[in-house]
Amino acid sequence: MRQSGSSDPIPESTLRVRSHRRGAAVRDGVMSAALNELLNVGFDNLTIAQVADRAGVHVTSIYRRWKTKEQLVTDALIDHFDPTFPTPDTGSLRSDLVALTTDLHTALTSPQVKTLLRIAAMPVDIDPLTELQRRMLETRIEVLQAIFRRSADRGEIDFSAEPDYALVLEVIHAPIYARVLLTREPVDPEFIEALIDVLMTGVGPR
Repeated sequence: MRQSGSSDPIPESTLRVRSHRRGAAVRDGVMSAALNELLNVGFDNLTIAQVADRAGVHVTSIYRRWKTKEQLVTDALIDHFDPTFPTPDTGSLRSDLVALTTDLHTALTSPQVKTLLRIAAMPVDIDPLTELQRRMLETRIEVLQAIFRRSADRGEIDFSAEPDYALVLEVIHAPIYARVLLTREPVDPEFIEALIDVLMTGVGPR
């Protein structure tokens, strides 16, 4: 049995586990601190020094893992971001699409997604952001597929070939992006319903 004053070395495996735990704890703390700073002061006013202070770590500890503020914020958002999307089931194609579009607008105007969109528009390559965008697109296309297939099962629509769901999603997205990011005009229930009515003339009941 090992004596209390023994100087036997700690097994290497134990050292690795302890180091991993410290590293994971530091990363989790920095991710939470970065997200809190983003929500409190916004992307423009966020600094790595402030994040380090909130997380209780040295600035150099952050720079060892993240070279830029964009990389740090992107990782923090991805860590706390759920790319899944609710699938409306209201009983009709039109009301399902209205509900879906309302949810898209709500997501688009959240501080987290607006920051991701801004970083995505910057001339920087951040691989995790590209992967998140792909997952978000795939998830929303799957939701559209479910909505349209249920509508076909109900006999509301009859298509010999399914529509291009990616294109349908772009048709829904584009006017909302334009209002939120360019014209600043309101995206209210009346606008959303008018948008879906225009869409329905192309994909609605035959």
